[in-house]
Amino acid sequence: MMNTLREDSLPWYKQFWPWFLILLPLSVVVASIITFLIAQGNPPSLVQSDYYKEGLAINASKQLEEKALRLGVSAVVSVNSTALTVHLNAPKVQPSHLIVALRHPTLEQYDQTLNLVKIANGIYQTPFKLPKQGKWYIYITPPNNHWKITKTSTLTTP
Repeated sequence: MMNTLREDSLPWYKQFWPWFLILLPLSVVVASIITFLIAQGNPPSLVQSDYYKEGLAINASKQLEEKALRLGVSAVVSVNSTALTVHLNAPKVQPSHLIVALRHPTLEQYDQTLNLVKIANGIYQTPFKLPKQGKWYIYITPPNNHWKITKTSTLTTP
């Protein structure tokens, strides 16, 4: 008489295949729970709670952008390792300083508002270190907020 057990004679809970087939869907359930917990801990920051007022502000912003076009105001933004520079082409207006808002498209923690001082005719600058290279939304306004330049630019440091 042989004293060996065949796999067929073992109870189900001691066999490999039932446990393998149970672990496959169980791993999906665990991964789904982990994904849900990560999503709950990191809500999107792009959703505005007061979307109606945001919509009205967009209309006002468009009017300021149109005014900048009528005045012939344009700007070129450049970044190096130590400063942000704006070359303002504005034949009729030369404010003493500019307000530049940098908005990252997806990461709100990198958003900044900078005050650039005039260092030469049409050139404004401030000390600045780019927090993240890539696409940025740039909003340039004078202190009196009479016009606005909106740009989308890919900023990198050399």
